[in-house]
Amino acid sequence: MGFAVNFLRDRPKPTGVTARRKREDRTLMTGCVTGSSVDLMRRLDATVDALVTPVGEFLLRLGRGRVATVREDTVQSLSISLPFPDGIGEGRLTARIFRYRTGVRVDLAIAHNRVIALGDGRPTDRPCFLNDYVASITLGPDDVALPDKFVSQVEAGVAAALTAVEDHNRRHPQPWSRIRVATADPLTEVASH
Repeated sequence: MGFAVNFLRDRPKPTGVTARRKREDRTLMTGCVTGSSVDLMRRLDATVDALVTPVGEFLLRLGRGRVATVREDTVQSLSISLPFPDGIGEGRLTARIFRYRTGVRVDLAIAHNRVIALGDGRPTDRPCFLNDYVASITLGPDDVALPDKFVSQVEAGVAAALTAVEDHNRRHPQPWSRIRVATADPLTEVASH
């Protein structure tokens, strides 16, 4: 051990431009969070909080009942009941608002307990994929409203997802092409996230 310590101590120290670069590299690679990134995180958190109201109002236009809001760390989750026109099963439209890189992201998804049914009406273990819907948008750090184009696309997408089985059966009236749906286990809060 003594040899290694002496070897390192007796080694010549770098001088000139190389030494200056090594010192600069050490100061840049400290792993400390700079003030500007902390400020950005605060702005993003404020934007997430500010988006809860407009996103909640948007969900009210699409669903039925009241909007449930849950905050998990830095993620705001909002959900509302989403009835299917044929009355089979239950659905929830869930919106998650969270920091994403240098912006804020809003993810919307339909969760439901509808499954494909056999010819006699018994449920299978296959989810009815026709009623699935997912949409996402990344907003800037100071955006506190959803863009109109995104809102109109989501409204059309949710409406199409709710009536997808009926639309399919109307386009394909042959008995072998019809899709039947049934209700699986009740929809839980965990499944709607």
